[in-house]
Formats: sequence, structure tokens, C-alpha cells
Amino acid sequence: MKRILVTLLTFLLTLTIFASEKEFKNIPKNKAAKVLKSVAYATIRSTLLVSYGEGEDKESVYTPCSENFPSMPGDFPCNYLDYEGTTLEVAPSSTVTEGEATEGSDLEDLNPGGKVVIKQIKQKSPNLNGKVVLLGEGEDQLKLFYNPKGQISHYLYRKTLVIFKWSLSNSEPSLTGLLFVNVSRDFFPEEVKEYSF
Repeated sequence: MKRILVTLLTFLLTLTIFASEKEFKNIPKNKAAKVLKSVAYATIRSTLLVSYGEGEDKESVYTPCSENFPSMPGDFPCNYLDYEGTTLEVAPSSTVTEGEATEGSDLEDLNPGGKVVIKQIKQKSPNLNGKVVLLGEGEDQLKLFYNPKGQISHYLYRKTLVIFKWSLSNSEPSLTGLLFVNVSRDFFPEEVKEYSF
């Protein structure tokens, strides 16, 4: 697990350097079905149709994404790219490493997002067979869905579904892109945008 975190950290460091040069790409309706099929949209949709309730409340660190990361609906915490909530997106100028003690540092500098309460759902998501985390309440709630190996698969915020595209060809998974899908009440896609890393 530690190797995955180190790989994700390295990737995110590289990502922050190049993210500002990227832009969202609108996917035409005639190509949207093919793009969504490549990420198994039917499986993703099945996870959204279930009501999740029973779970364990846990206090967690909230680390916002850097300004170089694309704008994420619902202020997605970038430390939740993995289920443990320990992946940190490190800014290029940061010299603090994981576990490094910084004497005299302000606590807010080390943890700029503060703390939040998440709900770790006991039931696994159908078809995906991964863990589910709820962050927030009411219409502002983020529903986070994970692959069995711990990387985030997708999350829902209001009527926007964000799908994370991972490359599994290397020994460690790496994030290659994001799909932003505006969905109907029944979670059918209405508009698709893509962001590539």
C-alpha cells in the first residue's frame, strides 16, 4: 500500500506542474456512448441506484486539491484518491514529506483543509464490489466509490458524476484522465466532458 501512495504522490507532483496547461474537452453525443462504454458506465450506474445508509462515522483529514488540479465538483478532497484517504497532492514548491516533523509550523499549514466526518459504508457497491464513503449531508453530499484495490472509481455530487480513469498497465496504477458526466434523475448521461493528464 505504501508503494501505491508513493507512486500516487509522485504522479500528483508531476500532475500539478502540467495541469494548468490542460483544458476540458466536450465529447460529442455521437461519441459519448463509446467513451462511457470504455469505463464500464453500466457498472458505475448500478452503484448509484442503491441507497447507502448504515456505516461507521470517522473523523478524517480534508486536503483540498491544489489550484493546478482541475476544478472538482463539490470540493472533492484530493487525499481521497485512495480509500484510506492518505494520498496527498503535493504542490511543486512543497518541501515537507510524509511523516516529516516540522517544528514551529502552524498546524493549518500542515493541514490546510481541516477535518471532516466521513461515513464508511459497511455494504460494498454492487457489481463494482468496492467500498463506499459518504462525505457531507443533504444535497451537498459526495458519494465516493472505490475499486476493490482501493483507488477511487467515481463520485457523485448533485447531478455531476466524476469518473476517474486509471492505467493499470504498469505495476502501480496511475491516473490518466477524468470524465465529468452530467446525469439525469435516473443517472443516464446527458453531457460528457473529458480531462486528460
